[in-house]
Amino acid sequence: MIKQDFISKYIQELNKTLARIISLEVGNSDDGFLIIFNQMLQSYYKVDDNNLAILLEENEERDQFLLADELKKKNILTFMKAIRVYLNQGNNDKAKASYAVLKRIESINSGIFQFPTEEDNLIAKERKVVEEKMKNIG
Repeated sequence: MIKQDFISKYIQELNKTLARIISLEVGNSDDGFLIIFNQMLQSYYKVDDNNLAILLEENEERDQFLLADELKKKNILTFMKAIRVYLNQGNNDKAKASYAVLKRIESINSGIFQFPTEEDNLIAKERKVVEEKMKNIG
């Protein structure tokens, strides 16, 4: 029970961090985004943006945050934003690694039906931009 309470608290804190990351505008605060993004990666997943491929491996401890239903949409938006920032900076390898993580997050089906939200609309809009940019890098 204590472990579950701890995990729930951790998920709440990660949710706040992801919301802060998502609120940063691509292009205006890319360096600030990358600082907070890396802090988040180190704090919750024990990796940095040089090791994003580690997030493709199954790991129960990391996956409880990366693949949590409560965080799925915010994780998707965060990694979409990371892809755009890396592409803006010409860092195609990190963009591709982020894209692979994004696809892993999206591949997990929670089985829970949810009515579309504003967040879903934002994801759809971002998806168009990200998919187009990813096509251009091959």
